[in-house]
Amino acid sequence: MAERRKDRRIKEENRVVIESSPAGAQGESFTANAFTRDLSLTGARILTDRLYPLNSKLKLTLYLSRSRQIIRICSTVRWMKGSAEGLYEMGVQFQPGIPDAVMALINHVYSKDQRIPTAIDAARTA
Repeated sequence: MAERRKDRRIKEENRVVIESSPAGAQGESFTANAFTRDLSLTGARILTDRLYPLNSKLKLTLYLSRSRQIIRICSTVRWMKGSAEGLYEMGVQFQPGIPDAVMALINHVYSKDQRIPTAIDAARTA
């Protein structure tokens, strides 16, 4: 099966705190603890005990264990399914426009031992 994703994913378990607000509720929010299964610059696969509707807007706090960073980023639920452990897996897409969080993810996903890809590098290899 061919990989459809554009960005590099790393399989890594990191603690996540999910903050969500029910539709139409002003100022009311709920939090839940979860873990990442994998992570990329544009999204994550998360294991959770709660079911979130597709297209839900979630505020995530990612505790990146390897780089010891905490990232707060908004996301949208793109898919959800049951897991063998009786939990739920969901795919979230990070919302663009948060430079500090994106830079922290770049540093985490492309650790110091690897080069960060650029458009210039891609043109050279094409």
